[in-house]
Amino acid sequence: MISFEVVTRWKLILLALALAVLWVLAAPAALDPQERNLWEKVRAAQLHMAQWRRDNGTASPPGADPWGCGLVGVEWSGTTTTLGDAGAKRASCNPAWAVQFRRWFRSLGLQPGDRVAVYSSGSFPALLLNALAAAESLELEPFLIVSLGASTWGANHPEVTWPVLAGELRRAGYLRTVADFYTLGGEAEMGGGMTPEGQALLRDAANRVGVGLLQADDLDAMVRLKSTLLAERSPAVLVSIGGSHANMGDAPAVLKLAPGLLKPGGGQAAGNGVMSFALQNDIPVIHALNLKRMAADHGIPFDSEPRRKAPASARAGWSVAGLLLFFLVVLTHRRWRLV
Repeated sequence: MISFEVVTRWKLILLALALAVLWVLAAPAALDPQERNLWEKVRAAQLHMAQWRRDNGTASPPGADPWGCGLVGVEWSGTTTTLGDAGAKRASCNPAWAVQFRRWFRSLGLQPGDRVAVYSSGSFPALLLNALAAAESLELEPFLIVSLGASTWGANHPEVTWPVLAGELRRAGYLRTVADFYTLGGEAEMGGGMTPEGQALLRDAANRVGVGLLQADDLDAMVRLKSTLLAERSPAVLVSIGGSHANMGDAPAVLKLAPGLLKPGGGQAAGNGVMSFALQNDIPVIHALNLKRMAADHGIPFDSEPRRKAPASARAGWSVAGLLLFFLVVLTHRRWRLV
């Protein structure tokens, strides 16, 4: 007969081996060479932009951009639309988001030459750079519409709006994509909530780079216009960055929509904006908003100095399995009694 001590010893040995295997499985996958190159390129672009802005006197306060992202704006200006969280703007700078966008694209089976629609607010210029850099790394073809107004700490510096930032990124070789259209942003994406001077400044910025501004009478018309442009391009995915009014719509249900990759047929209540139109027309959506939740979901540190680490979301389940296994063994061990 096998003694209780022998059984216990082997049980603990097997538990240790199982936990060691789960620990390995739970560890974040290392960046592959292409992901590492992408991470380095985005970080180099950020450091370049930070130095460029220091040189031309438009740098954000050191406390707002302590890690030299170069894509954090100011607290308020005439082109500011709403309040925004400075921590979220810093968190959006992490080049790990470029890796995450690339992984989302690959999970959808996208191939070189496939079109991706990127409808972005000016509120998250760093996240926009991450998404575009990921698309370009896979040789995808972005169809880009940017709402130029921005919430606080976004691309809201009057001298470095998104057209200016993008122009410098292209000049320095960090970006190829040119916007297809702009909107003013703000309410109905027609400049609502901004000062007249801010609206004029953004119109001038668009005119200087020769990108057309979409015009519509109201929010519903802007949603229809952006949805029509989406349908005409037949993209493989819609990337919606920030909270552009037409992308979101004005139905309260959209505020409960989970951030991240959303696939058609998931039963999501996506509201009445462009994202809802995309899902109803079998176009997956990457809903890039609520950075704190997205960061937690994908294992990307929130509001901390960028370090070359991979997103870890895909392996979080193994950690949970390890904890459940450990407590299952502990609670069924004969020497343990619940009082």
